[in-house]
Amino acid sequence: MKKDGFTLIEMIVSIFILLIVFGITTSLPKLNFNIQRNIKYDEYVYEIQNLLSYGKAVCCDKNKYGKITTVAKKNQIRFVEGIDNIEKVIILPKEIKIINDDVSIFIKPNGKIEQGATIKLKDDYGEKRYITIGVGIDRIDIKDRSYI
Repeated sequence: MKKDGFTLIEMIVSIFILLIVFGITTSLPKLNFNIQRNIKYDEYVYEIQNLLSYGKAVCCDKNKYGKITTVAKKNQIRFVEGIDNIEKVIILPKEIKIINDDVSIFIKPNGKIEQGATIKLKDDYGEKRYITIGVGIDRIDIKDRSYI
């Protein structure tokens, strides 16, 4: 006996497979966008961490005081060594904003931080990152993925 079509089970299985494939292909661009956004955000967070480590190393090497300041209005973080000799400036893109007041972190000639502080960042999607600088030599903590 010859069949002239598909059974109901075969139709349901093929529709189910098509729905799975369609669901995967429609979610991939959003996943790609989120990954790219997180990579860019992480890049700037680690660049700030590197600036802090760089500032401590320079002060220790030159045996001079230094200061790391955040300027929220200009959306930048600066390291100044000695008497206003600017060593390094990070200008954050407009998608990433410094949300706390201006912060000044003083570095002693031995490379230690005098007083701890927290730099708070927020991107356009409401994701926050906190970079906490502790007292001492190498105490930098990053807390991320806190949403509004």
